[in-house]
Amino acid sequence: MITNAVMRTHLEKKFSKSELEPAIWLHTNSRTGNIDELTPDELESLYYAFFPKHLTVYEELNNQYAEKHLKSLRSIVLKDAQYIGLYDPGDWTPFNRFMLELSPSKKALKDYTAEEFEPLIKQFKSLRTKYNKSAKIPGTKEWHHKNKLPFPSKN
Repeated sequence: MITNAVMRTHLEKKFSKSELEPAIWLHTNSRTGNIDELTPDELESLYYAFFPKHLTVYEELNNQYAEKHLKSLRSIVLKDAQYIGLYDPGDWTPFNRFMLELSPSKKALKDYTAEEFEPLIKQFKSLRTKYNKSAKIPGTKEWHHKNKLPFPSKN
């Protein structure tokens, strides 16, 4: 663990006081421009803004697993949405509108966290079941979509 004194010294060696002053003003919301008046939290925040922490191999691997898990959850939703005709790879508009208006959290798919996917996946599995049930009835919109037939004229 790096101490506040070491952080202050490192910043002062790397930058002159006049170079640090604008950054300190921004970091403290115009409270001070002097590095000696920074609280420990402000100093740490300023230090890591200039010298970001390097992730350990374990943290990097953990982030990759989390991203892969999110991608697999999104894939489940997109697969069901494409199956029922809500999502077309060439046109995201109906899918995005559905997500913003009718999904459980009312937000875009990319904004969902891993914990929020359970009700969304449940909703799409339910939609898929209803789609399959309706697709067995000739003449319905789902039946035409599933059999790749053109929709009849409304005339």
